[in-house]
Amino acid sequence: QGGGIYRQYLEEGGSNLIGTNTFSSTTIAMADYEMEDYAYELNYEGARLAREVCDEVTAKDPTKPRFVVGAIGPTNRTGSISPSVEDPAA
Repeated sequence: QGGGIYRQYLEEGGSNLIGTNTFSSTTIAMADYEMEDYAYELNYEGARLAREVCDEVTAKDPTKPRFVVGAIGPTNRTGSISPSVEDPAA
């Protein structure tokens, strides 16, 4: 069932916040699998599902609103302004 883990965190675990669980759903990370075109869809659907479950659980107890948090990382590439990661001074 979609959203089951989200629901468990909110109802059984008492969480007020749940993450989208979309780590590595970036065009950079998805390039390893030639799936860059799916990055938007993966992030959108992850956020949509989390929001849907938060809304359902909040409707049962409006005095305790639930929120979705997102993340932009990690990625499988090293970020560097240097052309050589091995030599940051380069």
